[in-house]
Amino acid sequence: MNKKWLLGCALVFLILTLINLIYAQYSGGGGGLVYDIRHGSQLIVDFFVNWSEPFLIALFGGQDYTGYLLFEKLLIYIILFSFIFISLKNIDIFTDNKRVLIVVSAIVPLLSIRFISFEWLNTIIMQYQILGIAIAGIIPFLLYLFFLHNVSDSTTVRKIGWVFFIVIYFFLWATTTVESYGSIYLWTMLVSFVFLLMDGTIHRALIRQEYMKSANFGIEKALAQIDNDIQTINNSSLPQKAKEKHIKKLMKDREKLIKYMN
Repeated sequence: MNKKWLLGCALVFLILTLINLIYAQYSGGGGGLVYDIRHGSQLIVDFFVNWSEPFLIALFGGQDYTGYLLFEKLLIYIILFSFIFISLKNIDIFTDNKRVLIVVSAIVPLLSIRFISFEWLNTIIMQYQILGIAIAGIIPFLLYLFFLHNVSDSTTVRKIGWVFFIVIYFFLWATTTVESYGSIYLWTMLVSFVFLLMDGTIHRALIRQEYMKSANFGIEKALAQIDNDIQTINNSSLPQKAKEKHIKKLMKDREKLIKYMN
């Protein structure tokens, strides 16, 4: 069903693009094929924006029809709707009343977004900006960290890699003219220096974590095998006492494995 829906949307988009392309050709666009495609796409975007903007402003509030921060309000509404829907669907009163669940999940975030002030909206958006900067900023460091510890088991090679990384960030920090960029470069450089000093400890911790993952995977397979053996014994034709004896032994083994995994 999802594939058919996506295919239908793509087909509608293609048809609208071709219609606008033909319109641009016959209306004397004269800018070539690339211009006509861009013009046709712009017409489609303008059509949907002009059509949906009054409805969205009527729902999400606004002093006029400029639609300022309207798209941001829509995104926050979708986030709130998703969390409220997930939270309410586990409540017994909404379990058998999905229509009521959808209505409540739609109205509650709508009330919060419709009457939210610009200052609070800007505060929420600022937090997402900080989150994006933090995630995007830490990704290169983590990639380099796991690259060094996966590419070589030699402490010397990894330390040379950390020194090279620190030197690059030092020159970035020394040459930048933007204070905020300089702070990020400086802190990244300092954290990298700490990882340089603790390279051996960090590498052993990562190796230990990999061993634990492998051990837990083996334990999970052993637990699954014990569960299958218990089910096989219960379905067998052995006497009841013999079944209880075998199952009791298997249960002890199962408890030992669970304790080891924890």
